[in-house]
Amino acid sequence: MKLHDILLKEQISEKFKSPVTFQQYGVDYIDKIAEKDPHILFEIGAQAWMLHVESGAKVNPQKLSGDFDSSNPMLYKKVEKIIKRKVIQDISFSYAEINDDTIDSSGCIQLSLCRMWPNDLYIADVIFYNPYEPVAEDQKKYELHYFKSLNLFSNHLEVIKIYCKENRIPRITLTTSSNEQIPYFEKLGFKIENNNFAKTALEMGLSVPMYLTCI
Repeated sequence: MKLHDILLKEQISEKFKSPVTFQQYGVDYIDKIAEKDPHILFEIGAQAWMLHVESGAKVNPQKLSGDFDSSNPMLYKKVEKIIKRKVIQDISFSYAEINDDTIDSSGCIQLSLCRMWPNDLYIADVIFYNPYEPVAEDQKKYELHYFKSLNLFSNHLEVIKIYCKENRIPRITLTTSSNEQIPYFEKLGFKIENNNFAKTALEMGLSVPMYLTCI
């Protein structure tokens, strides 16, 4: 199984009456990924830097603060120079749009996965919502809850676990958009990282690093 194969195209397509068009970019198209969604690469670099700092390495945690402040998508390359390791071992940037001119479906389906240093499967981004079903203001479960979910993340997580077992990847990691998402991921088995980055993120209410041990 390859990273691209994790995306459940058939299950996604079954959610809509109109055809769905998929696009996927891998490790040979880093520049394209940076163009389409630079924040994805920034998140990968930020994750790698957190792991390096928390590993006990003798390094100034603020060394790359300027890159964090600017959300530099090439942050991961600077981390590579410091740790002398390749951060992105493989990557799958997938998104889809519904072929229906009556709605704006851009951004409703996106899955970004990265097999990264040291040997984690990082879920850099996951979005599965139904653009046909907006959520009323009084029914929002969290601040960014604008459309009803397609309820497909748990399905994809099971495939991710299979991929990790096949490739001997011990951990699945991610960062939350807000603290409101933490209970949902905890129900799926994720735990908050026990480090200073996680404690600071909890206080700020966003980008909380979590992990799931899968082998």
